[in-house]
Amino acid sequence: MTLATAYSEEFTSESPVIETKEPKCVEAVAVVEYRPLPKIYYAGRGGYAIEHAGKFIPLTCAEAVVQHLKPYLGKKGNYDEALCNIRLNNFVSYIGPVAGIAPGLHTSEDMEAPFLVTSGPKIIEGTLGDFPFIAAFLAELFDGQDQAPAAIGWLRQARSNLVAGKRRPLPAAALVGPKECGKSLFIELARRVLGGRSANALRALNGSTNFNADALGAELLVIDDEIASRDPRARISLAQGLKKQLFAASVRVEGKYRDAVTMRPIHAVVLAVNSEPENMMVLPALDDSLEDKISLFLCNRARLGGLESPDEISGRLNAEIPAFIYHLENSTHPEHLRNRRTGVAAWHNPELRERLRSMEIEERFRELVAQCSAVSFQITTEGAWRGSAAELEKALMEDEQTRHSARSILTWSAACGAYLGRLQKAGRASISSSVVKGFTRWRIESLGEGGV
Repeated sequence: MTLATAYSEEFTSESPVIETKEPKCVEAVAVVEYRPLPKIYYAGRGGYAIEHAGKFIPLTCAEAVVQHLKPYLGKKGNYDEALCNIRLNNFVSYIGPVAGIAPGLHTSEDMEAPFLVTSGPKIIEGTLGDFPFIAAFLAELFDGQDQAPAAIGWLRQARSNLVAGKRRPLPAAALVGPKECGKSLFIELARRVLGGRSANALRALNGSTNFNADALGAELLVIDDEIASRDPRARISLAQGLKKQLFAASVRVEGKYRDAVTMRPIHAVVLAVNSEPENMMVLPALDDSLEDKISLFLCNRARLGGLESPDEISGRLNAEIPAFIYHLENSTHPEHLRNRRTGVAAWHNPELRERLRSMEIEERFRELVAQCSAVSFQITTEGAWRGSAAELEKALMEDEQTRHSARSILTWSAACGAYLGRLQKAGRASISSSVVKGFTRWRIESLGEGGV
């Protein structure tokens, strides 16, 4: 007996008898009609779910279950016994949506009990045809060496993982470009290609909350720079979250007032970032541990065929997506974009990669100056630190907290002045300068986030 039928069979033999009678002109004959009880599942603090017309409808409490049992057991039915049998015979570890998993009862590879998926992705079937609007959009948005093939390869692999129904590591895709260049439209395209469900996943990925169940049911997880934090600690947490969410064999999922479970959702992650330096600093540092786990795309402004109406743009996407999906499913990645583990290799726009690496050094320098006791003391007591770049470098070298790191960053003679100038231009610190008798004098009032 399977779990899906255990409860129904348990109660079929005891279901109430409903008597019907033929019309009076015919001799009355008692007719017995058995009404099998609906399948109802129980997930502890995760509540209940009832199967109806091929769908699974969550029920939050036992009282809701009793309401649905009344047509079968009557007003005087033994509901305590019915609820106990549901809990014993139809217990599941989780009830709700899971990214990339079809509705129904499934057996977990990580938990002892099965789990019930209440809703699944809407998989659009591909059909042979043309997609000129989508092709032109992607070519314009990702104009540059190998960018468009790499972005299409990322979409192809994400779609392949979804259709296969198997969790597989996939690099996150970071889109960096000016406002309103088309990043949001690419996210919308990806959402429709990947089952139609998306969720804001920042809090689930950066560790700012332990409750990440909201992101479990969406195949596409999105992070927007407008709500992300530039705090270095948040960026480190985001990097760790990306590794766990995309590259771990399974994910621990916890909802408010729910028992934690371990699942294997099929996810893809997109980070949309404006190209101003202060916005780019929401991206996690591109160190050795993250280099193969995130792709970097430098976006250009797409013309969208001159279309401006959101309805017209959405209509064109709807019309062309089946043909675009057919293209994805009937083509392969270029050889140099393949990766044995992830299917598609992480790809980095050379210009964007260099910009990020340069900004990382400046950010380390900013944090270093904030830690220097001589600088922070002068800002606190006098409202600002004043001096030359050489004087600042000397202060950093003499401070025990900053000496070691300063030596690794200030490796050339004009480095200190150059980093001060870059921070001033980027606006990531309250820094000004003036030239006195041919020498540049610096004034530091504040060092922004994490500083004084």
